[in-house]
Amino acid sequence: MKPKKLDRRMLGYHDYRYSTTFIRNNIEKFLEVREWCWEQWGPSCEYEFVYKKQFKPVWCWISDHHGRYRILLETDKETAWYVLKWT
Repeated sequence: MKPKKLDRRMLGYHDYRYSTTFIRNNIEKFLEVREWCWEQWGPSCEYEFVYKKQFKPVWCWISDHHGRYRILLETDKETAWYVLKWT
């Protein structure tokens, strides 16, 4: 659950700096972390819908068809909060 810096190969690279990945057998932890993010920084959405919002949220998530779930964080500030809470 440690955040990793995104690089050009990864979805969300141009909008967010860090990502934390959860796999299918750890869905409960993903839901817990997503709820915590919602409480900390307010509502967000799936990454594919970020451009439909009037403002870009500082966090979002990605659910793919391979059973991987990721939470994307925009800056070092959000990542520091995440690290203090979850690692």
